[in-house]
Amino acid sequence: MSKTVGLCLIFLVLRLGTEAFAQSTVRHADSPAISDWHAMGKSPCAWSEVIQKGDGSLDVSRTIALLKQDGFSCHAMPVAGGPPYSWNEFQQLVAAADTAGIDEWPVLLPPTEGSSTPYQHDFVSWMEALAKLALHHPHLRGANIDDLDQGENAKLFSRGYICRIYKAKQAINPKLLFVPTIYSLNRDFADRMSGCVDGVWLWWSKLDTVTGLAASLDQARAASAGRFPVYGGVYAHWTSWHKQGPPEKETFAQTLQKTCELANGAIIWKISIQPPDPLLQIARSYTANAKSSTSGQCGEHASESQVASR
Repeated sequence: MSKTVGLCLIFLVLRLGTEAFAQSTVRHADSPAISDWHAMGKSPCAWSEVIQKGDGSLDVSRTIALLKQDGFSCHAMPVAGGPPYSWNEFQQLVAAADTAGIDEWPVLLPPTEGSSTPYQHDFVSWMEALAKLALHHPHLRGANIDDLDQGENAKLFSRGYICRIYKAKQAINPKLLFVPTIYSLNRDFADRMSGCVDGVWLWWSKLDTVTGLAASLDQARAASAGRFPVYGGVYAHWTSWHKQGPPEKETFAQTLQKTCELANGAIIWKISIQPPDPLLQIARSYTANAKSSTSGQCGEHASESQVASR
């Protein structure tokens, strides 16, 4: 081998190595930290039916007591206007949850759902306020904006605005996560959010069947391409499109099981945390202190496989 050829080969190897390092750095910067791929926890996160006092305000202490009794370590609650969903009540809930070791996730309302007071639809200001609050209460784990991809909301949440929301909290407290709600995920939408979200809540809106759920989650994970986690949303209450009642026990159980297997974690919408409730009993079997084969394993397989593939 001539000296010239040898030098060329060395240069080529060094160049390829540099490009590979640069590409891996971009992928890492465009993806959440490994420790955040399981941010919803190993048990389902309870977006519970609200617990109120006699005057209609949020019963903070009873909410926390029931969550602990049921074994939930993660809780979501919308922030709206007055009681029981006021900003003041949510801050009280965060303080109590922090002491109890329960992660809290506020759900902020987009234009199609109303508005969250006091910052309304100024989601940059919302993220700044929540990031500051999370500096004092580390169990304020992250924030959700509901229905990011629905109706007129899709026009508001351009990539530029999504990234402004993300950067607002990053500048103050990067440990606070931004994980919005969506109902479907393809590659174009994933590209639009990539690098500016810490994950998504992907809701399965069919309350009477699990047919297609696995394909939906597989498609979403393929679209995210290892750039952010996909958490699955499961309904435990009747909805505007399913007014005949909550899902049947068997359907709910199958939906939750499949979600825990294929998503990075699960959120259960309007789960009752006051026994007796047949759906609550199913959900409790996934909590860390339950004595069952599914206990504390929600999202574990998907998170491990996605991190390993990066």
